Amino acid sequence: MKNNTVSLNQWSKQFTPAQKQKAKKANNYYAVVEEFQKTRKKLGLTQQQLADKVGIDRTVITKIETGARNTTLNSLMMFADALDKKLKISFV
Repeated sequence: MKNNTVSLNQWSKQFTPAQKQKAKKANNYYAVVEEFQKTRKKLGLTQQQLADKVGIDRTVITKIETGARNTTLNSLMMFADALDKKLKISFV
């Protein structure tokens, strides 16, 4: 039986630096989306309840949480306010 496993390091060598950068950006984007959704759920809010607090349609929140829609900094600030949270952005 042949072992077809490949290390992550070996596998990632097939990608160009541009592809790696694009993947890194996507990963960072989805980390923000995941934190947004996690915070909403931790506070016990449905998408509809958060949408009502912000004054937008629920589908906007669905699209943000699935990555189908990119949101603005202004919108993130409105969401933070509706969640009684502070929006913190850091460059590390």
